Amino acid sequence: MRKLNLTIPGNPPSMNHVYRNVSISRRVVTPDGKMWKDAVQIFACSAMQKAGWKMTKDEKVVAEVTVYWPSKRKRDVENIGKLLWDSLEGIVFDDDQWLLPRYMDFHHDKNNPRIEIVFYPLEQREEQPA
Repeated sequence: MRKLNLTIPGNPPSMNHVYRNVSISRRVVTPDGKMWKDAVQIFACSAMQKAGWKMTKDEKVVAEVTVYWPSKRKRDVENIGKLLWDSLEGIVFDDDQWLLPRYMDFHHDKNNPRIEIVFYPLEQREEQPA
């Protein structure tokens, strides 16, 4: 089975700390957002090399996401998606239009907050027997 397991350690920055509006129609990534994005890309490249994963091109890719929050504070798992998928575009997959994110679960892990993602081509799942 062709798949990529990616673990991103730490707690993702909140959306309020990731983007800044510079005009009505333009947002830019903040320094905190850029730093997190760079770290995500390093983790992804390392995981890809270990798994032998090549960037997909024009292929639907499923991303099963499990989040481990550092506290029980109320959060929305979908809020991590924008910067996360922008960080991985052009590395794990060529364009996020092909990405099918599935937020599977969330947990609390004060000592080891992280995001775990399993990527695999959609066709691969469809070929598996029921």
